[in-house]
Amino acid sequence: MDDPTRGTVAEHLQRAELMYELGQVPDARAEADAALRIDPLDPDANAMAAACALADHDPDEALVYAGAALAHRPRHTRAMVTRGYALADAGRDDEALQAAASLLDLDHTSWRNHIHYALITRHAGAAQPALDAAWNAVNLAPDQPRTHLVLAAIAEDLGMDDLARRSRQAAADLGDTGPDSTGPDSAGPDRAGLDRAGLAFDLGRQLPPEARRTPRRWVDADADDPRWREKVFGQGLFRGALGRSVLLGTAIVFAVPALLGSEIAAGPRLAFAAVALAAWVGWFTVLRRHRDPE
Repeated sequence: MDDPTRGTVAEHLQRAELMYELGQVPDARAEADAALRIDPLDPDANAMAAACALADHDPDEALVYAGAALAHRPRHTRAMVTRGYALADAGRDDEALQAAASLLDLDHTSWRNHIHYALITRHAGAAQPALDAAWNAVNLAPDQPRTHLVLAAIAEDLGMDDLARRSRQAAADLGDTGPDSTGPDSAGPDRAGLDRAGLAFDLGRQLPPEARRTPRRWVDADADDPRWREKVFGQGLFRGALGRSVLLGTAIVFAVPALLGSEIAAGPRLAFAAVALAAWVGWFTVLRRHRDPE
């Protein structure tokens, strides 16, 4: 007998997959949240929520959802992959390397796992293991454009321009192979096809979905946004976008007469310079401490 509740979860996840692949992460997250309201313990729903959180630059939340998925299905591929990227994004490099290694332990013959291993380990700061894994992926699936694209990305990151160029060309020669299957444990469809006519090469869109991130929007507030005051003014003095702009503007306004005011007496010029320097230091310090997008 079919379980109507389970079917509803599957429908939400199907829509979430579609939105996620189209780059509409907020819509995908809404569908994943709807599935979780029906079944909070569903591993696939938790894994999808983790992938959405990761794409939205929230590795800590991604780790929570990935952990929930793995608690109920320890060998859930998407959750394992997302956890690896999230650990690397969070700067927990040693744990990220261990998570990447667990993917190869899961299936050492999977070219997808070698791709994720390469990208995670490179993000975690390991160069040679990432390059080796990218080569292994190419050897395991030489007819898959994405293996060549990932090798190109790793090679370019390591300054191996000739290898990167040849790998891109190999991917272009293979062309678009169409999407992969997207089962519940899939790491996402393979969208690595390139235009045979030599149109613009967009590496970011060809990487595995878990390796992509939505563009950061530093201030995204409008009149209908209930959080617009918080986004503009922040949660404290000079933490919001407006405060940072005031600091930067003050630094510029006082720096101009301090540097160019040759007819101004030395005392006032030094005062202008001191104010400009203080505002500049304040702006730089606040920017570093509160650089997360609002």
